[in-house]
Amino acid sequence: MNNGCVMFDLDGTLFDSSEGIKMSYRKGLEHFGIEVENDSELDKVIGPSLYDSYHRFFGLEGEDLLTAVKIYRDLYGSEGIYRLKMYDGVENMLDTVKQNGFIVCLASAKPYVMAHKILDFTGILPYFDVICGSNLDGSMSDKVELIEECLKQSRFTDKSRAYMVGDRSYDMIGAAKTGVHSIGVTYGFGTRMELMEAGAEFIAYDTGNVSRILIDRYFDFS
Repeated sequence: MNNGCVMFDLDGTLFDSSEGIKMSYRKGLEHFGIEVENDSELDKVIGPSLYDSYHRFFGLEGEDLLTAVKIYRDLYGSEGIYRLKMYDGVENMLDTVKQNGFIVCLASAKPYVMAHKILDFTGILPYFDVICGSNLDGSMSDKVELIEECLKQSRFTDKSRAYMVGDRSYDMIGAAKTGVHSIGVTYGFGTRMELMEAGAEFIAYDTGNVSRILIDRYFDFS
């Protein structure tokens, strides 16, 4: 019997991928003469889909939006994807939850092809039972859709034992809308306030906290 199902976000939860993302994102903006002076201004683009962030934060739409996304992906796919580092303790966290009988899933707004490639070349792909990412056309990027797809593919129906782990409000809101538990991590790109305001049930300050929350919750149910 599976003890639970845990779904992890990727950027800001498993990896600090900010360098590659911001470098590629700037390239898409520069094509349209848009300059971002402070690097921290791009923290907000890490989490939502490219289509959403380029439109919502910088007003790009139509063909301009498609062009910005293409420029980003060309650079990110060839160079930016490798500019990331795994957060301390991630592999141990994944091993711990796996050894304790959890189904391990990825629920990321990053395109599936990119997410799979990252998990593969960083060596943690074997820990994942299910990988759900967006499509290249921007569809399947909403966290509600991704969480539901993870549950569907894993054939896990007991939402009282299902958890979404992420660093942004999108992860917490997606968890609430789908009826699964939420664990917000503060070592990523979102703040504790952002996570709490979005309804996070649990707050983890490092990867070890995530493991302990999941294991403690399992024994609470036993």
